[in-house]
Amino acid sequence: MLNMTNVKYVLSILGQILFYYSCSISLTFFNKWCFSKFHFPLMVSFFQMSMIGHVVWFYRGITKPSGKDPISWEMFFKRVCPTAIAASMDIGLSNWSFMYITVSMYTMCKSTCIVFILIAAIIFRIEKPKLLSIVVIGLISLGLFMFTYKATSFNLFGFILVMSASAIGGVRWVLAQILLQRDSLGLSNTLEFVYYVNPVMVATIMPLALGMEGSDMLLAPNFILAERSQQLHIVMIVLVAAVLALLLTFSEYILL
Repeated sequence: MLNMTNVKYVLSILGQILFYYSCSISLTFFNKWCFSKFHFPLMVSFFQMSMIGHVVWFYRGITKPSGKDPISWEMFFKRVCPTAIAASMDIGLSNWSFMYITVSMYTMCKSTCIVFILIAAIIFRIEKPKLLSIVVIGLISLGLFMFTYKATSFNLFGFILVMSASAIGGVRWVLAQILLQRDSLGLSNTLEFVYYVNPVMVATIMPLALGMEGSDMLLAPNFILAERSQQLHIVMIVLVAAVLALLLTFSEYILL
């Protein structure tokens, strides 16, 4: 006879996975389309992170009573900041790469993130080196090489961006797992985790976005100098992308 508790647990995990893939696929295609209309991926990333921060800050302010922070400043700079910086660079570089590569190339390259997760897990000593892991890394690397070797739409700069994002993403997820699974830090709750990492993520992406795209965005014909209706259209596109990014963020950390 089936144990109803186990069935509910399995269905819950399957529901979380389905929710994650729905958000991930939707955001991937929407971002690609968004950046074809609004050519400022780093600024969009900055707006997305800022919106997520405001939503989490507002919700936490309502639901959580004021009191002592669960982590010290030392732990914040030692544990939270590296995770947040890695997350910010992962998202920023991933979005930037959409300007140069196709969705299929992006998806294939980002699938190598599991390779870097395994490598980072071994480096941080939360996973022991195994022959199976080495074989998996080799097969994924070979598949990536075969996919990109004769690619007609191959762009070297875009490839470097997305592979850098994938490598940083591997470090990001290992560090995030360490934070979320250490109950002594008080960050096992997804909301608390996002609340602490998000300000550092915004601070990391902001100078890059403003420095590389700020002035160009202000002078863009389809933004500041555009008609009010066109400006509103761009704002709505960015807001939809931010909502999808918010849902994806929660789905990612819930699965950890």
